[in-house]
Amino acid sequence: MRNFKKICATIFAVSTLLPSFIFAENNNEYGSAKNVIMMIPDGYSIEIETATRWTTAEKKLVLDDMVKGLVRVNNSNTPIADSAPAATAMATGSKTETPFISCYPTKDGMPGFYDFDKNKAKMPLATVLEGAKRSGRSTGIVSTSNIQHATPAAFCSHYPNRNEYEILGEQQVYQDMDVVLGAGSQYLDASKRKDKEDLINEIKSLGYDYFTTKAEMDKTTSNKIWGMFAEKSMKYDIDRDPSVEPSLAEMTTKAINTLSKNDKGFFLMVEGSEIDWGAHANDPVATITDAIAFDKAVAVAKEFVKKTPNSVLIVAADHGTGGMTFGSTGINSGYDKTELDKFTNLVANAKMTGQKVAEKLDDNRTNIKDIMKEAYAINDLTAEEENLIKTADKKDLQTAVGKVVSDRSYIGWTTRGHVGGDIALHCLTNGDNLKTLEGTIFNNQIGLYMADVLDIDLNKLTNELYVCAREAFIKKGAKVEYSKASEDNYELKVTKDDNVLIIPMNKNYAKLNGKKVTIGGLAINTSNKVYLPQKAIELIK
Repeated sequence: MRNFKKICATIFAVSTLLPSFIFAENNNEYGSAKNVIMMIPDGYSIEIETATRWTTAEKKLVLDDMVKGLVRVNNSNTPIADSAPAATAMATGSKTETPFISCYPTKDGMPGFYDFDKNKAKMPLATVLEGAKRSGRSTGIVSTSNIQHATPAAFCSHYPNRNEYEILGEQQVYQDMDVVLGAGSQYLDASKRKDKEDLINEIKSLGYDYFTTKAEMDKTTSNKIWGMFAEKSMKYDIDRDPSVEPSLAEMTTKAINTLSKNDKGFFLMVEGSEIDWGAHANDPVATITDAIAFDKAVAVAKEFVKKTPNSVLIVAADHGTGGMTFGSTGINSGYDKTELDKFTNLVANAKMTGQKVAEKLDDNRTNIKDIMKEAYAINDLTAEEENLIKTADKKDLQTAVGKVVSDRSYIGWTTRGHVGGDIALHCLTNGDNLKTLEGTIFNNQIGLYMADVLDIDLNKLTNELYVCAREAFIKKGAKVEYSKASEDNYELKVTKDDNVLIIPMNKNYAKLNGKKVTIGGLAINTSNKVYLPQKAIELIK
């Protein structure tokens, strides 16, 4: 596997906390799994995990007995991660840089990434999801964000810019996944896409049951499902309409029930996307209630793994967000005498997030006291607190509301960005031959672990799926042209003798002498280089 020996040997040499990971490529040192579920609570720092635990009625999390170690989440070149490189590490077994989605980095210098090769810069890297599909397993992704967002995209898309949602979304359509649940329909809608392609109709033509409500999701018995519950993103869990938007736990249940019909097994990635968004806004209600919703989804996956042999569940955040602390400068003294409910009552009994409060305020914000009472049962809002909300810029309203709740709950925040601390590693296995992933590890070792138990050689798969097209075709004596086919759509034209091969970008097919043929994977342009599956190269003799 990709540099796994070197990574693990180096880590072991510098830390006695680590297990001995060293093994040869794909010898299943960790055993063989039929089913693998990867769950990612975006932005879920250890301190957020602590605050979430204390806020639950039981004062414990489903995750608690699964803790196996710590994850170092640095990028290939910098110490603080972004979701794109962090998810890439877990999806591909390789660290990368911001804003790359499952592409090889252009920079190195940080631990956990070795043998940098500048000639591979921006090259697509095969993912465990792609490998699982080619092993005959079913595959799926679930998120509360738009599915084209960095974390879900990293498992099934490739591009050196996480913000190109239309490109990432188009690639997802042609990845032959069995389950896709989340949001992001606007990036599939012909009326909203720059290239005017009707990807929703394409999804239906590919055999998916496409739906937009919870009732439709509950009703379908299809083996291929694609649910889009919002144009951009789903609501925070506490703010959602349960008749329209399913919970993360409900989507996870549907995904597992659908994927587990395959006797060969499945790979599923589930993201609790908006823990991160709440933390970016320094909104403790949004952050913690979405974290509780995520823990309920973990309960679904955990129950499946416990009763299903040869199954693995891994839970790890991509990074921490917000620098939350359970305890703030509001109690520089007396912190050890402050009772638990002083920290948790406001959040535990909240009726809505700061974002929903902001939406309910009238234009002149004359109803601040009424809405804060409705949302948090705050009857004694001070003039200073009211003024903070009244004078906040519209884009900062959620944060202003969050500050009132945070200050009253002794919750601190250090940033509205990401932080570089290690995050918790959770792992559960069911199988006599399966070993858990343990110790203080790098995030890309999660990807290598999943590849090992799924018996996937990521290096080999990358070389099969992502061949530099121009070089390969020129060696065959062919003429290669890259051009714009239509608005915001590009294609590669290859001619040799009487054969003409047209390959549209971000799709899994080509036209050879006018006849549509599958190419065994995606055609991808990652900055002036087109990469194709070896199967596509072989179409020209």
